[in-house]
Parts: sequence; structure tokens; C-alpha cells
Amino acid sequence: MVLENKKAIFVMGNLVGLRPDPAYKLTPNADGNFVYADRSDKNFDGANAFGAVAQTVNKYNQVLGDLTGNKIEWSFGDKQIKVSPESGDWPNAFYARQFKGLHFFDYKTTSTAASGEVSSHEAGHAILDAQRPGFMEGSGAETGAYHEAFGDCLSMLMTLGNEKAVEALVAQTDGDLSTRRNMLSDMGEAFGNALGREGGIRTSKNEFVYADPATLPEHGDENNLGREVHDFSRLWSGAFYDVIDNISDANRAAGMAPKEALMAAGEECWKLLVGQVELSPKASETTFHEMAANLTAADAQFNGGARGELIKNVMVKRGLMDADAAPPSRPQGARLFNAEPVRQEFILGNDAGQLAGVKMTSIVDSPAFGLVGLTNSTIAEAEKGARLMAADGDVLFTDKTNPGLEDIFRSDGTAYTAYVAPNAQGQREFHRTKIVF
Repeated sequence: MVLENKKAIFVMGNLVGLRPDPAYKLTPNADGNFVYADRSDKNFDGANAFGAVAQTVNKYNQVLGDLTGNKIEWSFGDKQIKVSPESGDWPNAFYARQFKGLHFFDYKTTSTAASGEVSSHEAGHAILDAQRPGFMEGSGAETGAYHEAFGDCLSMLMTLGNEKAVEALVAQTDGDLSTRRNMLSDMGEAFGNALGREGGIRTSKNEFVYADPATLPEHGDENNLGREVHDFSRLWSGAFYDVIDNISDANRAAGMAPKEALMAAGEECWKLLVGQVELSPKASETTFHEMAANLTAADAQFNGGARGELIKNVMVKRGLMDADAAPPSRPQGARLFNAEPVRQEFILGNDAGQLAGVKMTSIVDSPAFGLVGLTNSTIAEAEKGARLMAADGDVLFTDKTNPGLEDIFRSDGTAYTAYVAPNAQGQREFHRTKIVF
């Protein structure tokens, strides 16, 4: 971990660059520590973001090491990730592969760095990019939504590892997460309130059921899904929240006190979440149905199969698994795919509107054991996602070979999720931006 602050450069409200801020540092207290009571201390936000990111990375590394003997290797090649906690005034936070780290901003009366949940969420983007870098090149709506949900799930598990937080959670819910929205289900309450969203940016306590993103509007509301990745992510984080809730309920039924039941559920779900990613393909696309199957497989391989039926019940209810789906039969240690994925190029057809004739590249897992049909499904997901991005105005069409931040970011704080630019041969080519919020 490296504390390396950068200041955003804005022109006419647009983020156009980041400059080093070498004067930024945290000042220790009189006793030499870096613990501050609240945001009245100018050091609080920086210490909070840096500490929350460090704890999240360390916990993931611990579980990953226990399960596989491996550790995180960052996709950008450096050994340490950078944290910029005071990047300027802007309603966002983001991870950018090209800048090798996380960036947090002040907004109105709060800061995204002031939230441990937001900090863990952004760390989740970097961790998933390290473990499955292909997902950052994927264009599918479900791939992007899983990236967002993964960060929210990681935040929930970090909360469940904090004894004082769990005590407060029990005071809210009596230990039953199904009773009401709460500090675990609601993401980034202070930042959400600053944005005018009462109760947080979004909530994982919901009843959403799967629908093809292509059939949904771009944005939903509290009771309806939309296909935009943060919006659609609520389905997966809601399913994972239900798994936590049901495991905690089972723990209480077995005699645990509410606090211990929740904390034990959190520890068990760490194995499920990390194991799920380890068993996922290295392709550039995934789907929620695929991840539901990976979660049950992770339970079978890394958790002794203790929660297979419980997970299946949640996923069936959410429309993410068939009721007659067979239990995972994957032998321990076996992989469904060969080790190295391959890149496959294709051209979008004349019916693709603005994208007609555009070249796309997908990362496709090489199937093992003579399996077929996986390549076409990956490409179909990528093409469908690219069409939806274009329909929603999220694809930048440019003559620049390498567009800069001033091109990618818009004045309202949002950014294009992809761009179409000419390659060295003059052919129009589709690229995903390597920035996630």
C-alpha cells in the first residue's frame, strides 16, 4: 500500500487529468499513532481510506492464501496499490488501472474517503481486476454489474469482521437481517445522503429477480431493476446478502448468539466469495447465472459443501439457478477450463447501428475436456453489452487513437464506459475504459 495523493485537474467541470500532490501527508497524533476521532481532524479522511483499503486487501490476501496458497498480484504490474484520499471536489470515487490505484473525492459535507464501505468497494474493484483482469475488458452488462456487486459484497464482509459494527447491527436488527434495511444492507449512507438518496447509494436488501438486462430500461428505481451496471448489481448483492442472512439464521438456530452468528456467517462467506472468483473463468465476460453456479462450486470445494442447498434456494428464488439444477460435481482442484485464455476478434454486423463494422476483441477461456459452445456465448455476451452501451450513450466515438481523461469524463461526473477509435490500420475498434466507480 502506498499513500500517494493526486489532485484532479478540472476544466469547465470536466476531469482532464491528475497531478502529483507531494506535499500531502498524514500527521500523527501526540502519541505517534494515526487514529483520529472524526472528520473534524484534517487527517481523518486520508487515514480512514488508507486503513480501510489496507484492511480489505490484507483480509482478502489472508483468505486467498488459506484457500489456494496464492496472493493478489495487481493487474498494473506494481507490487503495491496507490491510494489518493484527497483528490478534489467531485461526487465520485474510482479505481483506474492506468493510474495504479484508487481515488477519493470530497462532496458537499462528506467525502468518499470518509466511508469505510466506499473504500472497501473501490478496493474490491482493484482486487477483482487483479484476480480476473479480463472482466475489465468485458462489455457485458452482467460482467460490469458483477464488478460493482463484488465491491459491495466485500464491503459487507468487512463490516461483519468489525466487532463494534456487528454489535450496532444486532441492535438494529436483533440479528435477523431480513427484518429491515440496516447498516449492512445500505451502502455509503453519508455519500448517498449528500447525493439526495436517503439511506445510501443503494441497498442490498431487495427482492429483485433476474431479467435479461436487454429487456430493462437503463435506470430503475427502489423497486425496479435497470440495466446500468450499478443499478443491475443490486440483484447479485441482494442474493449474496440473502446468503449471509440465511447462514446467520442457521447459526442462531444451532445455538449461537446473534453477534456470533453474524460474524461466523461473515467468515464463512469470505470463503464463498473468494472461492467463487477462483473458480470463475478467465474470460472477459461472465453472467450472474455463471457466478451463481461458481458460488455453489466454491461451497463444495472450499466449505465442505455445508451450504449448497441454502445457496441453491437463494439463487432459485432470485431466478439465477434452475430448481432442478444438479449439485456441483466438480472434483476438488479440477478446473473446467485450460489455464490460458485466448483472444478472439470479431466484427459487428450491419445491424449494429453506430457499431456496424467495428472490430471487437473478447478474451475467451479455452475449454477443457472437449467442451464446446463456450466461445460463442462469451462473444454473444460481449456484443450484446456493446450494443446496450451504445444505446445508452456510453460509447465515445472518437478519431483519437488514445483518448485522454478529458475525453472519457463528462461534466456531470460520469464517464464513457467504452470508446471506438481507429487502430494502427485505420479500422474502427471497440475498447473498454479501464476505470470503474
